[in-house]
Amino acid sequence: MNLLFVWTGVTAYMADCWRALAVLPGVRLKIVIQEKRHPGTQFDHQGVLRSLDVTLIYEDEPLDRDGLRKELTSFSPGLIFVVGWRAKLSRFIAMDSCFSHIPKVLIFDLPFAWTLKKLIAPVVLWFYIRRFQACFVPGSRARRYARWLGFQERQIEQGLFAVGMGADTKERVPSESLQSVRKGFLFVGRYAKEKRLDVLVKAYKRYRMLAEARNEVPWGLSCCGMGPDQHYIRGVEGITDYGFCQPGQVALLMLNHGALVLSSEFDPWPLVIAEACAAGLPVICTEACGNHVELIQGNGLVCKSNDAKSLAQAMLAFHLLPEQQRAVMGVKGMELVKPYLSDAWAERVVAICERLTRVGGGSSA
Repeated sequence: MNLLFVWTGVTAYMADCWRALAVLPGVRLKIVIQEKRHPGTQFDHQGVLRSLDVTLIYEDEPLDRDGLRKELTSFSPGLIFVVGWRAKLSRFIAMDSCFSHIPKVLIFDLPFAWTLKKLIAPVVLWFYIRRFQACFVPGSRARRYARWLGFQERQIEQGLFAVGMGADTKERVPSESLQSVRKGFLFVGRYAKEKRLDVLVKAYKRYRMLAEARNEVPWGLSCCGMGPDQHYIRGVEGITDYGFCQPGQVALLMLNHGALVLSSEFDPWPLVIAEACAAGLPVICTEACGNHVELIQGNGLVCKSNDAKSLAQAMLAFHLLPEQQRAVMGVKGMELVKPYLSDAWAERVVAICERLTRVGGGSSA
C-alpha cells in the first residue's frame, strides 16, 4: 500500500503519526510538505522529520510541477491524502490530470460557522471538492462543516489529529502520586490574535488578586511560543516567557506544571490539549477550543471565550481543588487521549485506505 501525504507545515505531532504509519506491515509512505520560511527560529526540521521519506518545498520557491510529476509517478501512490485547498501544492496535486486516476482524501480541520465564506464554500469549492472520494477531519465540529461542503456521512472520517507517545515520553509520564505536586499554569501556542493573550493576561492578573485575597500563594504562568502578541506577556508579574521551544522542551514543561491554560477565541482542534492529556496535565480552555468536546470530560474546566473574568474564576477554581483531585483529573485525561495517540491514528489511516479500496475508490462528494 503506497500512501502519499500532501501537507503544509512541519510539526512534531504529524511526524510522530507518520512514523507510526510507516512501520506498519505493507505500508510504504511518502510525504510532500509545503513549508513557510521562519527566519530567526531554531526549529529542528531534520530532527523532527527523521527516518521519513519527505520532500520539503518552501512556499516562496517556484513549484517544480514537472519534477513532482516525475517523482510522485515513480512512487506510484495508491491513495493520496491532501491537506486543505489554499496551498498551491495541495491544489496542484488535487487538480493535475497526472494524478486524476488516484483516489484522494481531503484533510481539513475547519469547523462550520455562520459566516459568508463558510456559507458560499460549497459553491466556490465545488470543482475542487469533487476530486475527493472522502474527507478526514479531527472532530464533530469539522464533521458538520464536511456535511455542509457536500460530503455524505459515509465519506467522512473522523480522528485526523493525534500525538506521539514514544518510549521516551512514556517513561516521563508521572504516576498519580507525582502529579499531585505539580503547580503552575502553562500556555503553549502561537502568540497570535486568535489565541487572545490579552485576555489571558487580564485573567491571570485577576486570578492573582483573587488568590491573594484568600491568602493563597498564586501560581505562576509559563508561556511557550512566539509571535506578534508577545508584548502582552512581557514584564507581567508571575509570568515567565520561555519563547520558542523544541517539542522535547514543551513535553518537559508539561510534566512540571499543574494545568494547561488556553484563552483562544478561535481554535478548531488545538493539538496542545491532546499533548497535555497525554502528559497527564489537566486543561483549562475556552469553549472555542473545538476538541474540548472530545478531550475535556472530567479532566479540566471549560469557560467562556473572550471573557477574562470567566477564565480567572476557572483558574482560581482549579487552584483551590484538592491536590488528589487534580491528580485524578490528570489520569482521566490520559485515558481520554488514548484514541488520539499516534499508534491508534496509524491504524485508523490503514482502515480508511482499506475501506476506500474495498469500494473501488468511493464516490465523489
